[in-house]
Amino acid sequence: MDYWDEVFEEQLDDDLKKLNNFSYVDGFDLIYDALLNLRDNQQFIEMGRIPKTGFNKEGSKWKFEEDKIPFIKAAKDGMSNFPLLYLPPLTKVVKYNFFIGLYSIIQVNYIYCANEKLDDEDYRSIILGDIGAYFTYFVEDFENPGEIPEPSEEFFKRLTDIKYESKEVRKFFSCIWDTISTFTVHYETHINHCRTVGFSALYLCACSALKNNHDSITFEDVVTGYLTIFKLFYIDIRPLVKKGYANYRGFYYKNKKAGYPKRILWADYYSTEK
Repeated sequence: MDYWDEVFEEQLDDDLKKLNNFSYVDGFDLIYDALLNLRDNQQFIEMGRIPKTGFNKEGSKWKFEEDKIPFIKAAKDGMSNFPLLYLPPLTKVVKYNFFIGLYSIIQVNYIYCANEKLDDEDYRSIILGDIGAYFTYFVEDFENPGEIPEPSEEFFKRLTDIKYESKEVRKFFSCIWDTISTFTVHYETHINHCRTVGFSALYLCACSALKNNHDSITFEDVVTGYLTIFKLFYIDIRPLVKKGYANYRGFYYKNKKAGYPKRILWADYYSTEK
């Protein structure tokens, strides 16, 4: 064992000791085991290196405007005024860039499983489809989503109003994130990967709170948020992305003559049928 391996082992041991202070939390064993399993998880490691090389294929040209996609627009309007630099949240816990982080980690999973960068159609399927809504409204049940509600700015405003139930809940969240950060440094993955995992998990913690009618983020929500993100280090998200895109396209063309109801995400100009 070389010097840096020893440093890693010492730091990981320290992280896990701090985490063990929360062994009384329901679902703690699931979180603890999931973190240990990241150690040799090749998908987690390789996904963490993808941001170093970029997401899109050379020649990809498709772009989108947030204000023309009702689901993303609702999130942007409801969660506006986020800072350019992240600081540990003291009041508002969830920001718009956490929502964007979820899309980033979905893209990273897609690229890893496809073993190639995104082309325009891949990118469209992620952005225009329902995959973001699957995670937002159904959280841990994202693989078996129900009916998706109409995009609502009020929903996302409620997300930004949610705070941690207590300092201990916030500390529990941070201990998990610190352990992920230790893995990130050891495996020389991109720093943005660690940040994206934490942002996405915190976003899903808040979504879990709303889903379970909690007034604040509880220990239960922290467990749910992280375990949901950890699933992305084991599954292939592409079939679910394609399902969400098919749902969008089916609804779009079925209702095309109805004056573009709010559930429709894009106009003719941006259609892949163009």
